[in-house]
Amino acid sequence: MTNGLTLEGVADDLDNVKTIMFTLARQYERVDHTVDRIALQQETNSQAIHAMVNAIASLVQTQQEQLTAIREMQSEVKGLQVENRRILQHIFGDDEF
Repeated sequence: MTNGLTLEGVADDLDNVKTIMFTLARQYERVDHTVDRIALQQETNSQAIHAMVNAIASLVQTQQEQLTAIREMQSEVKGLQVENRRILQHIFGDDEF
């Protein structure tokens, strides 16, 4: 669509360049906005992952504490069973047990 090296041709070329530059500027703004959104989303995702990791670590710690308590209770129950058996043997004699 160039009219050669005439004044009108140069003006048309400059208009075309101006249109292209404005189009590129709008595209750059959209890309820049998209990059900002992605960076914000990445930060949000990182915070969510960090929170989940902390929650999981807390759950694991709680589970380990509960397991320790259960093992202590099992040991106590075994001790009570042994003591109960001794009492019953004392009351009823060794032959019954």
